[in-house]
Amino acid sequence: MRPSLLEDHPGKAARVERSRIPASFFRTQTLPEAERFAAWRESVGVFLEARLDGRADPAAFAGDVESYLLDDIVISRPRANGQKFDRPSGCIARDGLDSYMIQLFVRGGTEMALARRSLQAEKQLVGFDLGETLDSVNSDFDIICAVVPRARLAPLLVRPDSLQGAIPSDEGGGRLLAEFIPNLFGGLPDLAPQQTGSAARALTELIATAFNGESFAENDAPEIASRALELKAKAFVKGRLGSHTLDPDEVAAAMGLSRSALYRLFKDGGGIAFYIREQRLRRCFADLVSERGRDRQIAEIAWRRGFADAAHFSRLFKERFGCAPSQAREGAFAAQQRRGHALDARVGDRRYEDWIAGLA
Repeated sequence: MRPSLLEDHPGKAARVERSRIPASFFRTQTLPEAERFAAWRESVGVFLEARLDGRADPAAFAGDVESYLLDDIVISRPRANGQKFDRPSGCIARDGLDSYMIQLFVRGGTEMALARRSLQAEKQLVGFDLGETLDSVNSDFDIICAVVPRARLAPLLVRPDSLQGAIPSDEGGGRLLAEFIPNLFGGLPDLAPQQTGSAARALTELIATAFNGESFAENDAPEIASRALELKAKAFVKGRLGSHTLDPDEVAAAMGLSRSALYRLFKDGGGIAFYIREQRLRRCFADLVSERGRDRQIAEIAWRRGFADAAHFSRLFKERFGCAPSQAREGAFAAQQRRGHALDARVGDRRYEDWIAGLA
């Protein structure tokens, strides 16, 4: 038993204590007020960057996360005061988390900046692609959240690369999913270990049903076609990053487009050449901080990702990520060591961080 948990949150703590599947409960309320948001930011930092609005009082902050590991899906219920969440490209490259995140806002909402539009969502389902950058602001929130590996969900989706900011209809599959998620979460502590596989399959299939049924306004049709072509071009680039001949002309030829038409697809992101370089740098970052890449020479990693000149690669890397390749590697190793140290018992436990990191 962990009585310190029961003192502050008897309902949640009791659920976690009796759970028959892996469960975790993290909370900041038992910390001194001045330490609460720092502890929260460090914990969610496993895959998101968080900061308070400049006008917010850190001493008024409180947050907790109740989590369960359902087969290879992490299901959590985070509650906290409003804040800004970002997932920049450096974070994506560093953690290698190739998953989707489905959130049901029980209370509160989010505002997201997307490539060509912004999105506002309150008290509804929202899809996120953790392979895409995120720029969002949440009001005070209570969310039920499922982080699902891409390999598990993508084969069931009609548009697997279009989940970022997607909101399913509140009818049909969307309504079923919105009703199913709270019921599933409520029953997780009583689920037998041998039932996790079937429960995870049911959740995944219902997520696909909801988001495959997403409807679009008629005037969005050209935008959808353009987006599909852009995603196809991005997939081609990602599959050819090791080729030293990859350039905008090769991508245009593969897509059957003129170079100017290809550039228009990528104009909001800085152009196709910028996109190719960005993906190469991200892959290099991921290789540098991975276990497999730790013993490889930096020049070898750069070459394998299409950079012929090691010095030029180092300059680009430092411009992009603010540190030299060797510093990125050393910093990642130090962070791994810190995660292995004993955690502050006052916050309960943070095992959910390891589950999310493990999805990578």
